[in-house]
Amino acid sequence: MKQLILPLMVVAFAAVSCVPRTQYSALETERNYYRNQSTLADSLADQRAISSYDEVDLNGNELVQRIRQVESLTATNMALNQSYQSLQERYEDLLGQSQEMLSNTGNEVSGLQQSLAERTTLVSEREAELRQLEIDLQAREAAIARIEGDYAPAGGGAPQSYGTNPAAPEAYGTTAIRGLSDAQNAAIRVNEIQNSLSQILAAYPTTSYSLTNDAPDNLRVTLAESMLSADGFTVSPNGQNLLRSIAAVLRSQSSAEVLVIGHTDSSNPNALRAYEDSSDKAINIAQQLINFGMSPRKITVGGKGFYDPVTNGITQRDLASNRRTEILISVEE
Repeated sequence: MKQLILPLMVVAFAAVSCVPRTQYSALETERNYYRNQSTLADSLADQRAISSYDEVDLNGNELVQRIRQVESLTATNMALNQSYQSLQERYEDLLGQSQEMLSNTGNEVSGLQQSLAERTTLVSEREAELRQLEIDLQAREAAIARIEGDYAPAGGGAPQSYGTNPAAPEAYGTTAIRGLSDAQNAAIRVNEIQNSLSQILAAYPTTSYSLTNDAPDNLRVTLAESMLSADGFTVSPNGQNLLRSIAAVLRSQSSAEVLVIGHTDSSNPNALRAYEDSSDKAINIAQQLINFGMSPRKITVGGKGFYDPVTNGITQRDLASNRRTEILISVEE
């Protein structure tokens, strides 16, 4: 704007020299106006420049503050991230420890359950043994009671007093005991056989065999298939050892006769095949008894197929219970 002053003055002088005074005054007034406008314009320009500088400076401070805030927030974020990573690692560590503890606890529980099952099975076997011993004891007590009740001294009079003419005791199994009936002597011999077989079978689980007295003069020995054979037909080495011991007991009683009966299960509905299988089983066992010294004249064999089961169940355990061999021992005078 200052550059316009000089031309304006030249124009004013030219106008003074060319125009009346009234016009000169108007021109002077106009000049002053433009001068004032020029000064005002310069003042506004300076003010704008100052304002612009202040504004730029203010924006720069704000930028610095914002940068510092961003840096502070970044540092805080990094610290929080590190804390989060640390917590994550601790969480994973604790989770791994918990899983390991759960695994160990599960293994311990499984071990305890298995141990409990084994002990339960052992207790059941012991209880079955005790029941069988109790049955044997009751049978022996009944036999003794029958013998004592039926006992009658020879001659029908009072028993002889000691020291007069004592007779030497006679061994069981050879000749009858004097003063007892034939039935009483037979019951005594059966009881001897039962005692001997009980000692032999005591080494086996009580659930695999049984000894029962159908009458005072006979004994039923029931043996599970697993005690004598591995395939149901051929007698196993363990079965041969057992039959050898049984034959030795029966040989000591010359009047003992044996009936061997085989049984099968109902897994095969063919009755003819079941009879054949049960008879073959009985023949194999009888042949072993003969090989171990028993007289063939004292042994009879037979098979009942699946028509005389001990249980009507269809589980594997029920079928195994029905696959058995019975040795019926009778003593006659």
